Amino acid sequence: MKKRVFSIFLAVLLCITTASCTKSYQEDDIRTEAMSRIDFSEEPVTITYLTIGDKPTNGETERVVDELNRILEKRLNARLDIYYIGWADYLENYNRAVSDPNMSVDLIGTATDWLDAWPNVINGHFLPLSEDMLKTYCGITYTNISKATWRDCSYDGNIYFIPENEFTQWTNHGFAYRDDIAREAGLYEVASWEDLDKYFDCVARKHPEMIAWDADTTDPMPILGYLMSSMKYAPIYELTSYGLWGEDQDNPGRIISPYYTGKQFIEYAKLMKSWNDKGVFRTEGMDIGDNEAEFYAGESSVHQDQTQNYFSVIKPRMQVEMPDVNIRFFWFGKESGNLMKVSKLHGAMAISAYSRNPERALMVYDMLRNDEECYRLIRYGIEGRQYDVTSQNTVEQPNGYNEIEDSILTNFWWGRRDEYELPNTAYAWDDYYDLVNSYEHVAVPYPWEGIPFSTPLINNELKAIVPICEEYLPVIASGRYAGPAEEKVAEFRARLMNAGFERITGQLQRIYDSQ
Repeated sequence: MKKRVFSIFLAVLLCITTASCTKSYQEDDIRTEAMSRIDFSEEPVTITYLTIGDKPTNGETERVVDELNRILEKRLNARLDIYYIGWADYLENYNRAVSDPNMSVDLIGTATDWLDAWPNVINGHFLPLSEDMLKTYCGITYTNISKATWRDCSYDGNIYFIPENEFTQWTNHGFAYRDDIAREAGLYEVASWEDLDKYFDCVARKHPEMIAWDADTTDPMPILGYLMSSMKYAPIYELTSYGLWGEDQDNPGRIISPYYTGKQFIEYAKLMKSWNDKGVFRTEGMDIGDNEAEFYAGESSVHQDQTQNYFSVIKPRMQVEMPDVNIRFFWFGKESGNLMKVSKLHGAMAISAYSRNPERALMVYDMLRNDEECYRLIRYGIEGRQYDVTSQNTVEQPNGYNEIEDSILTNFWWGRRDEYELPNTAYAWDDYYDLVNSYEHVAVPYPWEGIPFSTPLINNELKAIVPICEEYLPVIASGRYAGPAEEKVAEFRARLMNAGFERITGQLQRIYDSQ
């Protein structure tokens, strides 16, 4: 399988090399036009790039940025600085930083499904980008994005985002689980929530040393995972992280909410209560632990995460931590064949409305995304220090590499390109291709691309809905509620109704019908 993976990348590389001579002339022409506008007699302009992640402290990222700045100063008379929004309370802190005119940021990593991109457009925090501006200062990227995709990046006729449209990724969630425990439970694989119930039952009965699942009940993904597994539900990710509204793909055309109507959410609540009763979760009153670390240590039997992390981090690390344990991945929607591809705006770049140098910011972004030397620096670091390239055009860590001392963190998730990506030899490629082979048979494009559900009116009305979800959903997800599931869900739904849930549903339906 690994030979197959490497041969695919080599074939792609040959195609790229063949086309590169023609393309380089076009790219040079585009860059020359923009660069002719730069006054190199002035001091270099500092472009601040805002991303999500805890600021690194080992000094290696600064070393990489210094290397980048040698190139950027010479070619664009610019320097790059990275501003980090840490993971703790990241969305609140992100929105605060993006809305502050005094922050002096220029490039802002954003997303419509997890970083409030549309509300920040509506609130005036992102700069509208004209086509002339993009053609002139971000020309190479502009030519590689279709007119239809540019429309999806627009609001009221203005472009606000540059999409990460040239990168393939699978961010759908599921459970990493242990194959040995599945066999012990009499399962060939965990392929449904019913199988998962049997798996947890086995852990609870036969492995008292484990917490079957040290669940973070504030995470909405398992709830959505259950709903998307029990029906062909396609949530609108732009409307809260809970995916409260969407469509049944078997009965399209009508905006629905399985949280608000139907039996699926009641069945989920019943299952969580049964899991709590049988001891799947941590004992009430105990602080939640680090489930991922517990999984590697054999203290928890599953870890809930996304495909991208499963094959690039979780499986490779488990092979080191517990080499005798084989793990597999149960993806949400498997039993119903329900899977949506990632939105084009799951990662995108915006320009701050308060940027003092928006044109130069676009030029820096265009170079980071399209110049291979700059791309490798911001994605991988310094060759020979953070990575080596093998004869098969894959990357591996150099001898003596130490993750704590030598790693970098730029989190450039807003302009990656398959053309310049280098496969990492440490990743679990066999698992990846097995999963993707399954995904490609059923995955559909994200159906809500470009539909303007996020309006000022709806966003304002959601302020009454979100606190109710924050109050009820963690309690239901933990199974720690009094009385029958039907009563608890009915109570939740009554609160939603009183907060205007049906009115919002009607507004969403009218927007949908107008497309």
